[in-house]
Amino acid sequence: MFPGKHKSVSSFDQAKVQASAILSRPERINRLLNTSKQKLSKMELQEQDFKGILGTIRTFIRMLRAFRDGQYTVPWTTIVLVVAALLYFVVPLDLLPDFIPVAGYIDDFTVILAVWRKIRNDVEAFRIWESS
Repeated sequence: MFPGKHKSVSSFDQAKVQASAILSRPERINRLLNTSKQKLSKMELQEQDFKGILGTIRTFIRMLRAFRDGQYTVPWTTIVLVVAALLYFVVPLDLLPDFIPVAGYIDDFTVILAVWRKIRNDVEAFRIWESS
């Protein structure tokens, strides 16, 4: 599916490198968007317990879609981080396998939250744009 299926300490750095390649090919962006949505729909987590993080992942998906469609522009570093976070989220093999209830998503959620903290202002600007 995507290169680099094994996660390691440097796997997010690898995801950032892969993000530029993904952003240069619309079909790869589409595949990442579809895979991210599919993984979200299959997650058997209590929405109320993880509303914030799941909402952030959904926002990243919408932000990437708006960027892909030319409807919204964000700094290149921001969109690379969004793609890298989504890529990290969908890659099936990680330090804690996702089939372990709740604990299997901790590393994915940690990366999503770290990226959100780094690009928080751009995410909030996107949400404002989206709601207008």
